[in-house]
Formats: sequence, structure tokens, C-alpha cells
Amino acid sequence: RPLGIDEVRLEPGFWADRQRLGGEVIIDHCRDWMTRLGWVGNFRLAAEGRPLSERQGREFSDSEVYKLLEALCWEAARTGAHGAERGVAELTELVAAAQEPDGYLNTRFGHQGPGVRYSDLEMGHELYCFGHLIQAAVARLRTHGEDELVAVARRAADHVCRQFGPGGRDGICGHPEIETALAELARATGEERYLEQARLFVERRGRGLLGDHELGQAYFQDDVPVRAARVLRGHAVRALYLASGAVDVAVETGDDELLEAVAEQWRNTVAARTYLT
Repeated sequence: RPLGIDEVRLEPGFWADRQRLGGEVIIDHCRDWMTRLGWVGNFRLAAEGRPLSERQGREFSDSEVYKLLEALCWEAARTGAHGAERGVAELTELVAAAQEPDGYLNTRFGHQGPGVRYSDLEMGHELYCFGHLIQAAVARLRTHGEDELVAVARRAADHVCRQFGPGGRDGICGHPEIETALAELARATGEERYLEQARLFVERRGRGLLGDHELGQAYFQDDVPVRAARVLRGHAVRALYLASGAVDVAVETGDDELLEAVAEQWRNTVAARTYLT
């Protein structure tokens, strides 16, 4: 089970120093750079319906703003710092303004008409970005309770369930992350449909639903079903996010077979496919 926010405390030492440095320096440093690079401003452009040519950053830059928002949520709860709480409110206002009426939210693909959405599941990172938004909201829900950020994430998650649930698109994201986020949201809210959607995404992986990649389908972990895979493979970040999501689903649903499959992948990978660099 996830530990409660009050069940762990970092005592003075290496990690506590990193935590303190994060709150005092690093979060503001990150926000300053994300503002200068235009990633924060992308949400304002989307809300105003400005041309896509004015948008700054990579297709996944929304996720960086969501991770900043998540960090602010944790820091506001940990220290009660007014600046962190104000940062949560300011970024939430921007993000909420960019969300579309049906819950869809993405500064790269949004507000261009429904035909553009999910037109590049391989590399578009739309569901990946939703996942990071949801995890920011889970941090807020666990530390503060229901508010506008949580409402935004609920609308986004409901949109995902409608679009990719039973009777919807038989698709997955080229970059896993939405799986573990939906499982976390289910834990935090008690809404089983979020866990079921996470389970569907895990079970769909490995069926060749994504297009080709120059490094093969293993790049997306879409070459072999999760239950049949023997090792972690492909893009490392994708592999670890998928493993995390599969474990979350297995633990929450009592699926011992799925849990053992991922455990075996981990054992084999650590034993024979790990090196220091």
C-alpha cells in the first residue's frame, strides 16, 4: 500500500538536504526556466486559441509543468510555505483555463479540432501528459483535499475512460505513464473505473497497436504482452513506467500472475542486462 504522507520523514542528512534545497531553490529555479522557455505560457496560448506556431518546446513539455505543479503541491504540504501554495494556485488557474469542455487538455494537440487529437499515439505523448497531470492532482488530493486541480484531473481522467475504455479506442500511448497514474487516482478517490482503465492499458500492451519504430516495437514495449515478457526492454523510461503501472494494477486487483511476471522481468534484467555507466 502507499505510505501515508505522515508515515515517513527524512531526518537531517543527504536526502533531507536535497529535500530542503528543492523547496528553497530548485522548484523556483525550474519554474523560472519553464517560464522563460515558454512551457508555462503554452497553457495561456491554448486557452486563448492562439496559433500552434506560437507554442514553445517539445510535444511533451506539458508534462514538465505538471511535475513542477506536483512538486509545489508536496512542498506546500510539507512546509506550509505561502509561496508554494500561491504557485499551486497560479499554475492550476493556467492549466484549468486550457482544458476543453469534454476534459481534453494538451497544448500541442488541443483546440485544433477533434481530428488532431490522438493522431500520433506513438510519439505524441498525450496520455503520458495526462498521467503527469493526474499525479500532480493525486499529490494535492492526498495533502489538501478536493480543489480545482483535482477537478481538472478528474475531468481529464473521465475523458480518457470515455475515449479509451470499453467501446472506445483500442489504443495505448507510445510512452507508458497513464497506467500508474490512473491506479494512483483510483487509490486516492476510490473510483474503480480508473483502475479498470489502467488494467485495460496494461493488457493491451504488446499487441502491436502502435506503428513501427526504427528500433522496433520493443522500443514501446508493444512487441510482447506484459504477462509474456521475460525482461525489461526497449526505451528505459518507458519500460520502468510500464512496469510500475503493471505492478500497481496487479497489487490493486490481486493479480498474482501479473505481479510475478513483472517480478521475473526485474530479476532477469538486474541479473543479466544491467551495467554501470
